[in-house]
Amino acid sequence: EVDITVPADHVVAATGVLQNPRNVMTALQRRRLEDANTNEITFIVTPDEAKNAETRKSTGTKTWRFKAENVRDFAWSSSRKYIWDAMTFEQDDEKNPTVLAMSFFPKDAEPIWSQYSTQAMVHTMDVYNKFAFNYPYPTAQSVNAWERGGMEYPMITFNGYRPTEDEKTGEVTYSRNTKYGLIGVIIHEIGHIYFPMTVNTDERRWTWMDEGINTFLEYMAEYEWEENFPIRGNMQNPLDQITSYMTSSNQVPI
Repeated sequence: EVDITVPADHVVAATGVLQNPRNVMTALQRRRLEDANTNEITFIVTPDEAKNAETRKSTGTKTWRFKAENVRDFAWSSSRKYIWDAMTFEQDDEKNPTVLAMSFFPKDAEPIWSQYSTQAMVHTMDVYNKFAFNYPYPTAQSVNAWERGGMEYPMITFNGYRPTEDEKTGEVTYSRNTKYGLIGVIIHEIGHIYFPMTVNTDERRWTWMDEGINTFLEYMAEYEWEENFPIRGNMQNPLDQITSYMTSSNQVPI
């Protein structure tokens, strides 16, 4: 168990399952989380609520308590600016039949994040379960972080990509590259929860193992997202990148 004490108006995303929701969430937020289902995205903190929270600053604190089992690492993030959405993923697994997929992002990430982040996580688990093994944890999370790229930890990933404001019109929009970049990085980082976070290979010594396998399964998940997905920037043969992971002198111990 880990206790995370933050300003009272913050939302926390972390490795594990929240143990004290009554102490840190409103009754409405708890009800929304309980109602999260497999058919549609549910906002736990709506865009309007996050916008209102951003205008004020709490002087008190709250302690969020998380518990995780069978994890090799831990990460967390908090902000008063977070919009929080969720969706349930069902899998054929007696020990872990449902996974709560959740995304945390500021208004600057809209409208693309509420459209694709949680959906991409659910899609990833569906495809990886089919080609590898069932997702082993009770939660899967995607947190908007830096501009591009991503990083993985057990149950939680940090992913880039946001829309931009048109300099002439002021309209907030996003390009095709941003859309598929976001979906691709989420697939890849959630995939790393399988390899190496679950399989537990030594990524510092044998990076080719998790990057090679994960990149192959990412390819499958992107292809199943849609046939014309620009996989690896429309490389002529995306599988070439997988073999480059496996043969690179940077991917094996010296």
